[in-house]
Amino acid sequence: MDVSATQLQPSKPNQDGSTYSKKKKKISDGSEQISTSITVAVMLLGENIRTAGLELSRSIASEKVI
Repeated sequence: MDVSATQLQPSKPNQDGSTYSKKKKKISDGSEQISTSITVAVMLLGENIRTAGLELSRSIASEKVI
């Protein structure tokens, strides 16, 4: 997945008053790495919520038996 973007650089005047042509600058914003990190964090959170839910269910069940 290519997450690079392009951005126009503003024209800058030369010493003689003329301007440079606009150039496209490639930007790598690291979106793929951020996306992967968020995915891992969400999966771990989901796993922890599931574990906590199971423990809570067991605790409630054991209270009803007593």
